[in-house]
Order: sequence, then C-alpha cells, then structure tokens
Amino acid sequence: MLKLSALYALHCKDTGVGHVLLSLCKYWQGSDFQSRMVVPSCEPSCRSPNLVEAIPQALKWLYYRSADAPQQSAEKRFLKDLRAFDAAYLWPNTSIETYREAQKIGKPIFLERINCYTGKAKQILDRAYTSLGVQPRHPNTPEKIQQERIKTEIADFIFCPSLEVTKSFQEAGVPQHKLITTSYGWSPERFPVTRVLPPKLVTDEVTVLFLGSICVRKGSHILLKAWEKAGIKGKLILFGTLQPVIAEVCRDVLARPDVTHLSYNSNSDSVSSIYQKADIFAFPSLEEGSPLVTYEAMAHGLPILTSPMGAGGVVRDGIDGIIVSPYDEDAFVESLQKLTSSPTLRDRLGQSAYQRAKDFTWEKTAFRRQVSILRKLDSCLAKV
Repeated sequence: MLKLSALYALHCKDTGVGHVLLSLCKYWQGSDFQSRMVVPSCEPSCRSPNLVEAIPQALKWLYYRSADAPQQSAEKRFLKDLRAFDAAYLWPNTSIETYREAQKIGKPIFLERINCYTGKAKQILDRAYTSLGVQPRHPNTPEKIQQERIKTEIADFIFCPSLEVTKSFQEAGVPQHKLITTSYGWSPERFPVTRVLPPKLVTDEVTVLFLGSICVRKGSHILLKAWEKAGIKGKLILFGTLQPVIAEVCRDVLARPDVTHLSYNSNSDSVSSIYQKADIFAFPSLEEGSPLVTYEAMAHGLPILTSPMGAGGVVRDGIDGIIVSPYDEDAFVESLQKLTSSPTLRDRLGQSAYQRAKDFTWEKTAFRRQVSILRKLDSCLAKV
C-alpha cells in the first residue's frame, strides 16, 4: 500500500484551497493508496481519521497569539514521521526549510500549485492595474518569486490544475517531467443538481452571473465595462467580496439599476440558488488556476463565457461555452450579446456543460490524480 503525507500549513476550512485538499484526500483511502493530512488546526466539520491537528485544542489560544507558531507546529508534526510515508504532498505556504528537510529525508515531493507561476501572475496583474491607472495592489513580490523558484527546484513533481498553469511554469524554465497537468472538481454532495432548467424565451430578461472575488485579478472590471457597452435587456449579478479598487474605477456601472452586488455567502444552498437564478456564467479572469466556480456553474447547466484562464482547462470553446481573450473588449461584448440574444445557443452550451461537469466530480478527479501519482513514483523507482 502506498502512503502519502500531505501538509497544509494553514487553519483548514472546507472552503477554497482547504476544500480542494479535503476533497482529494477524502477519496484516497483505499486498500492500495492512502493519504494523511497534517494541519495546524481545522474547523470541527473537517475532522476525520486521516487528518492530524498539530496544535492541541486546549492550547489553540496560545499558539495563535503568534503569527508563525501555527505553521511551525504543523511543519514540525509533518516531518516527525515522514519516513513512514512514501511521498510528501506540500501545499501553499509551506516553508522552504520544510521542503529542504523533506528532501533530506529522501521522499519524493509533490507540490500543489493553485495558480500560475508567481512571476507570470505578477506580469499579468502589473499590466492590469496599470491599464486602470492605479498602482499594482497584489502580493506577488520579487521575494515570493524567488521563494517559488527554490521550491520548484526542490520539488520532484508539480500539480498544475490547468494547461494555462502548466504553460506558466514551462515559460519559467521548469522541466517538463516535473509538471503534471490535472484539474480540480466539484462536489455533487454540496450541489445536488439533478436537472437543467428549460431555456428562456427571446422576450425574457436574461441574468448574467459573476461569482467570486470581485477584483482585478478575476477581470470583474472587464465584465462591468462590457455590460455597460452591450446594451443587454437583463441584469448582471456580482456575487462576492468587492475589491475597493473595483468599487472605485467602476462606480458608475455598479450604480446602474441592472447591476446587483450581493455579498458572498459560503453556504452551499445560497450559492446553488444563485447559480439556478442565472442564465449565463461570465468569468473573464486574468490570472487563475482552475476556478472551482467554473465547475460549479457547469454542473448547474450554465453556458460559460470566460477567458482561457477562467476556463480552467474544463470549458471547451463552442461546446460548453465561449472562450475569448479578456483583452479583446469588442469580442467579449459581442460574445455577451450573442449569448443573451439566443436561448437556443444558451441551451445547447448549457446542456453540454452539464454533461461535461459529470466527468469532473471530486471522486473522478481524485482517481485521475492517484493514477498520476503512482505513475510518477514508478518512474522514480525505475531510476533507482
């Protein structure tokens, strides 16, 4: 039996990156392949037999008085018995020191990369903020780029959740044999979608949905400007936390009566109800990995209007939606008009997206990843 030890150095919640970790490891508990997760602490709902909390519950108040103590406790606990496992699975925020220690122990290291190579992300976002006439406001510093370079050199293999992420690492000079192009997924348990709603009539108003952080990185300003130009009969719903710079540069569009901003609610029933109210999911993201909202929208039978980044490697252009460069403003406006004016097109793309999503449940995604891990470990043994 192969045993994999995963380290997630942040407090674990069943949302965002934590949800990805929990969803994958949930299905790696077979007789021939098992995973163990080490975290500083977690929400009570996340606890399971294969999850280890490094911080004693009675002492959480003490550990979290220090900014570094929770991460250090998790990394120390992870390294304590790593020799008993066959491979290390390191998630974002793991320190370089722990990478080096795992390397010394001699275990193959798998790195989970959520988004693009940091240097690529910096280039994209610097350009985006500059185009808006504001100073860049993102965390991608030269220091973080250097840290990632060291980590990718130490890691044996890197999970890239979309082809766009893979390309960014290739451009950075990371050897091809390290890169594993994969995907993320969605949970039928959280979103028990059983049918696709019938298409609306041409005379009906159309609802376009954007779900996620309403920020520059996700291209929300592009969608707002396109909505203003498109002259569509309908409404645009933005469901998420509004970044101040977007509120500033797009205040006029946000004030329109056909634009609604709803604060984010992580409750799956609330999120599902928002998807069900929509006719189109629009997501012109500039820098991504493989956004979970894209899978969820497809599972709800929505046609997708997105960028190559936002497509996450799962949306097929002209089959499940329309993929267009977020920098081509005219093309984005035209695609938005095309989808809103044709119920038949929306229905065809939405039905295809609904079927496509069935291949990307977390269970199927975890199985494909398991196969990739076993193949890579076999290649390591073959070199010994």
